[in-house]
Amino acid sequence: MIERSNPAVGYLAEEVFKTYAFTQTIKAGNTLYLSGIAPLKGDLKNLELVGEGNMHAQIEWILAVLKRCLAAEGATFRNWVAQTVYVTSVAEFIKAAEVFNQIFGEHTPTSTLVEVKGLFHPQQMIEINGIAVLD
Repeated sequence: MIERSNPAVGYLAEEVFKTYAFTQTIKAGNTLYLSGIAPLKGDLKNLELVGEGNMHAQIEWILAVLKRCLAAEGATFRNWVAQTVYVTSVAEFIKAAEVFNQIFGEHTPTSTLVEVKGLFHPQQMIEINGIAVLD
């Protein structure tokens, strides 16, 4: 069975998901897939970038949203097994990467880091998507 949801976790309004035709979380069996989480919040008229020009703040926001998305499915970072991290600057990412160790602790996922030319918002520096395995 496949279940799609956009959990109300203080992230994006439902209209954003509908307008851009995507779902935040899809559960297939005991596997949970999460769409890219960006340092954004709000609705289409008031879409706000969190942490403009600050990679550290953007990472913290994304990981907080991720944590709430996982919790909505009864999961934690222990269940987070794979991620892809898209950044506009690997050099800026490296300066703030310690946030991942602070948040994940010993439950680190597999990870791929990809530098891209741009992301959805012009000042967005990072986006993370990935997979969790539910107990």
